[in-house]
Amino acid sequence: MKKKVRIGFLGSGWARIAQAPAFSLMDDVTLAAVASPTEAHRTKFIERFGIEKGYADWRALLEEDLDLVCVTTPPFLHRDMVTALLGSGKSVICEKPFALNVGEAEAMFNASLASRGLAVLDHQLRFHPAVRTMKQMIESGEIGRLHDVRSIVNLASRNRPDQPWSWWSDSGRGGGALGAIGSHLIDLNRFLVGEIKEVSCSLTTSIPRRPDSEGQQRPVTSDDSFAMMMRFGPSSMALSAPSLMHVTTVGAYTWFSFEVSGSLKTIRLDGAGRLWEITPDKAKGGRSLIEAPRWKQVEPILPWDELVLQEKIRHSSLAVHGIFAVGFAFLAHRMLKALRNGDTRIPDAAGFADGLVIQKIIRAARDSNDTGSWAKPL
Repeated sequence: MKKKVRIGFLGSGWARIAQAPAFSLMDDVTLAAVASPTEAHRTKFIERFGIEKGYADWRALLEEDLDLVCVTTPPFLHRDMVTALLGSGKSVICEKPFALNVGEAEAMFNASLASRGLAVLDHQLRFHPAVRTMKQMIESGEIGRLHDVRSIVNLASRNRPDQPWSWWSDSGRGGGALGAIGSHLIDLNRFLVGEIKEVSCSLTTSIPRRPDSEGQQRPVTSDDSFAMMMRFGPSSMALSAPSLMHVTTVGAYTWFSFEVSGSLKTIRLDGAGRLWEITPDKAKGGRSLIEAPRWKQVEPILPWDELVLQEKIRHSSLAVHGIFAVGFAFLAHRMLKALRNGDTRIPDAAGFADGLVIQKIIRAARDSNDTGSWAKPL
């Protein structure tokens, strides 16, 4: 069993918020190297987390003695970086959106098949205790026959017209809400309920121009909000049932809600990572729009090692950043176990095969937006 796990970071943005703080909570881990082209960002990252080495060129990580590299760069850089890292025998956690297109996703998936390293996609919500409890409740039949799934994500992260143009504004470089947020919701639907057979999607760009670094207005080609309906396929737990989602990044407030409605219960995950349940008999009067719903909180049951981790998270910066940062800590915990044990897979983790399927669903969503009709993720 490997004692000390050496970790590298490719990119210093989201890694500064989630990955590095999460791995800092773990025992017998060395945060060994970071590659980031911006010197100020790289230096700040090194100083904050006590990183041993820093590089401007990501290729330097290929020669480093690293067990795992977290790739948190923009999606248009993923293919070359991920395939090279896997080719060097390192394990990889790749941030989403996974790729620019299905072809790139296939290339990374094929590279993962040929590599001795683990290849995991950062759909960390799968490991959040509330989501794991949701999965248990659904699969055990506790919530009954599944009726539908409803998700709303309201963010204010891009609601200022003076916010600078960046790769996020460019659909050709992987920007947009569908890839950034929609990929997570698609994965949650697949993880909890099953495969998607068709989608209908409408993409919207509410702020069509943004200033570049020189103050010139540049066109925004990516979506800053979208609405999508999906139908589950025959291999799911809810054949032909709908899943509805609405996501915006230009809202006036923040809100996250992911609900699964069943014949016996409806369960809901909120942005604080709390799980709620409600039964049909709690609807006073049946049609009342005045009475507040009487939700009851569900407390996940955790094994001892994850109870210890949860307590560490509560006293860390991760707790402030919500379910995605917290979920990553639980994914990191599982990843370290697998690396130390020499495991070839991590149960329930999103692998590159999942990334390829999600990329096909995103392609179908874009096709649906362009044609105004339903599309199948082929």
